[in-house]
Amino acid sequence: MAIPRLLHRLLDNANDRDGRARALEPPVAMARLGGAADAPPAERRIPPPPQPVAEGIAVKLLAGWLENRRQTLIPHTLNFGALPETQAQMLLRLMAAAAQADGQVDPNEERQIGQALDRFGAGAEHEAELRRALAEPVALGPLLAEVRAVGLSSHGYAAALLAVNRASRVNQLFLDYLAARLGLLSDVAESLASRYRA
Repeated sequence: MAIPRLLHRLLDNANDRDGRARALEPPVAMARLGGAADAPPAERRIPPPPQPVAEGIAVKLLAGWLENRRQTLIPHTLNFGALPETQAQMLLRLMAAAAQADGQVDPNEERQIGQALDRFGAGAEHEAELRRALAEPVALGPLLAEVRAVGLSSHGYAAALLAVNRASRVNQLFLDYLAARLGLLSDVAESLASRYRA
């Protein structure tokens, strides 16, 4: 009796369609072949992911969301023509202070500043204001306090980036100092530095 039952089982398995495996199906097939059907298996439940995995995924999602949010919250467009005159003058004086940071304003920096003004909406009056600021030392402390008080910290930092030769070590240190004095987080300063290149 055992041999015919085994032959039936082998023939049934041989006739299975691709992707079908009766051995993995509920034991109805066994009952049909004359065997005793086992009790149906208990329902399998997928356990929740371990706590460290869930926390890791949550941290990555939050970090991605914050990064996108930061990019949209940092203003930028810098447009001298769209700013009130007093605020545009503050940024121009800050550009002059940045250009003077390493002790001199070389011809390359002057050309770089002129091109930046053209790109960012400055008019002839802005260029004249910048020339006046470059002709005399700028009192940096009070100027930074003004810029921060009117909420132009990121604009001021962007303007300074456009005025300096970043290859100079002195200018790099000045930009670090400026970011700290303006209360900018390091990742915000880095984001601005990648967007505002002379």
